[in-house]
Amino acid sequence: MRYGIASKMNDLTQAYQQAAAAAQHSLLRHPTLSMAAMLRVCAERAERYESPDVYGQGAIIEQFEQRLAKLLGKPAALFLPSGTLAQPMALRIHAEASGRNRVLLHPTSHLVLHEQDGYQKLWGLSGEVVGAAEQVLQLADLQAVAQPKSCAALVLELPMREIGGQLPSWEALQQQVAWAREHGIAVHIDGARLWQCENYYGRSFADICALADSVYVSLYKDLGGIAGAVLVGATEFVAQARVWSRRAGGNLISMYPYILAAEQGLEDNLVLLPQVAVYTRELAPLLNELPGVQVNPEEPQATMFHLHINAEREALIRAVTNYAEEHGVLVLPLPRAVQQGRCVCEIPLGRNALQQPPTFWQQHLRACLERLDQ
Repeated sequence: MRYGIASKMNDLTQAYQQAAAAAQHSLLRHPTLSMAAMLRVCAERAERYESPDVYGQGAIIEQFEQRLAKLLGKPAALFLPSGTLAQPMALRIHAEASGRNRVLLHPTSHLVLHEQDGYQKLWGLSGEVVGAAEQVLQLADLQAVAQPKSCAALVLELPMREIGGQLPSWEALQQQVAWAREHGIAVHIDGARLWQCENYYGRSFADICALADSVYVSLYKDLGGIAGAVLVGATEFVAQARVWSRRAGGNLISMYPYILAAEQGLEDNLVLLPQVAVYTRELAPLLNELPGVQVNPEEPQATMFHLHINAEREALIRAVTNYAEEHGVLVLPLPRAVQQGRCVCEIPLGRNALQQPPTFWQQHLRACLERLDQ
């Protein structure tokens, strides 16, 4: 029985993916290049450099790291293949510096939910979950920690993906950082989607990162790169991170395709994110008007939000797929969860959405969801 259910879902997923790839219009993220087209873009950019990076050295990687360090307002930066490597590595360095191995994590942290406890089993850290899963971290949550002096680091995710991209206020963020400083706890920002925060806070990336001892950013989620991450911090911190990267197998012989794609993503997408943030706040209330749809958060703070839709998962996937096939318009991603009988769909916005007015997406999502009642 379970095999049959899994097989059916696989068929639905494959049909959805084929329809999504063929759609002329998509609400989600940025236009996607084919593998061949992306490699042609990278090849053209590669003409600017005489040679590839070799084990973390060379103009192409060093100039990119310097660029990111400057953008994020930190003395040094390290390019890494993934955030799953970057973040526990940062926490391990903070643990060694403090002589403590306990880290504070929100219950929706990526390290808690999606990394199979790697920070514990591979990096020798212990974690304490603080706060409520359905809301951003509160100062009171930190003040309730029983033994703060045993903690090495506090992880702050900005914005918080699992609850629709919610963010604490600037004042609340400052209070949380002040609490950590008071107890000698390092602050690490999980900035997988940090690029979305500048507009909400009305501050530069450097100003936001100044709150933290270390910051990780993704190079593909909002920038549209192939893969990769950057870890920034003090010069000595990054020097230690280079050693840990070597130990953990992250110091690949060459990573220039990822760097070239990230450079292109910075140029194509980062400059538009303030415009996307404004668009997000215009679109969300229109979608919230649709029957059976609830936006979380009701007033988006980043360039993303979640839609909670009164629909059965398979029926929703089928409706979205059929609509994309017939109209060439992709209005939803695959549901990422089902909560209290409602499908949760994550809506990350970018250049794709900007190609149409917000009413376009409202009208097409309405038409797609009406199929559920037929």
